[in-house]
Amino acid sequence: MKKLALILVVIVMATTLAVAQGSTAGNTAYIPTVDVFGAHLNGGRGCAACHAPHSGARGNGWVIKNAGPGNSGDSALWGTDVSAIMADATISFDTGDTGANIVWPTTATFGSDPLFKDMATCLSCHDGNVSKGAMMTGVSWEQAQGMLDFSGGVGAPKLYGSAPIPTFLGNDGAGLGDYNNDHPAGPTANIAAGDLVTPSGTTFTGNYGLTFTVKTGGRGNSLVVTAAPGSPYAAFLNNYGNPALTSMVLPPGDTNPYDAYIVCTTCHNQHNMVVYAPSDRGVPITGLTTGSYQTFFFIRGPYNPGAPYDKTHAPSTMQFCRQCHFPESNEAYGNYNIGTAF
Repeated sequence: MKKLALILVVIVMATTLAVAQGSTAGNTAYIPTVDVFGAHLNGGRGCAACHAPHSGARGNGWVIKNAGPGNSGDSALWGTDVSAIMADATISFDTGDTGANIVWPTTATFGSDPLFKDMATCLSCHDGNVSKGAMMTGVSWEQAQGMLDFSGGVGAPKLYGSAPIPTFLGNDGAGLGDYNNDHPAGPTANIAAGDLVTPSGTTFTGNYGLTFTVKTGGRGNSLVVTAAPGSPYAAFLNNYGNPALTSMVLPPGDTNPYDAYIVCTTCHNQHNMVVYAPSDRGVPITGLTTGSYQTFFFIRGPYNPGAPYDKTHAPSTMQFCRQCHFPESNEAYGNYNIGTAF
């Protein structure tokens, strides 16, 4: 009887471990060692490079050819000429997946359409094709500062090559206007078209426990994401969270959650390049509601290529992608005990 009882205890313990929240590895109280704005110190210009306190784009020395909300500074004191981007009808991110050019809202302002606020303004510096970034060099700031060598010594992998890593999306060495090698973005890169739901747009693939709804009001409609208790996605929230998924945007007035789509600020926080904290205008990580985590490239969430991962801890760089590409996660296969390395 004692032997049988011992066997039952082992079985119970094994079952408990299979559904438990994964443990964490690495620094979960990260204190940045460089200025949090990083590249967006803008060569010393600081905030005024993007938000000119006087005269809009003219205040930063731009020659305005077509005056309008895209360059006047009337929206958030924007100090870069957005009109060139909003007149370009050829931009299509990764046409192999989305297959549709972005139609820019030419009369929009920051408060009226997220395509203006969260994409066109970003590309007014990061396009490098029809819009030339003011002080940008076109090379990754972290690479230029020597921050991307994670080799860790002899025999360990060097995670980035030595060639310049571009920051001009429309002029990155593959020809002017080439956005085919950039992650899908814009209204066609929505939830219904991605890895999260079936083609019908009504059921989450594999019944992983996600529910999408829309919160109306405030400065516009916003996406609300919930997960059923005990579901695979609820386990993922405990292990990492979903700060980017909940930062998708909706077309003005749209209340269909499956129309929520990816913009630049879905994955990036332009005001913080090196550290992510759940309390910093982001979505708290369920189960990890305190602390701060290292990140790179303005990523909106923990994203550390140098995280101390092992076979039972997935690197935060991979977890960040899995919040949307969930079928590739451990939790989707029923293993809730693979933690995150931060």
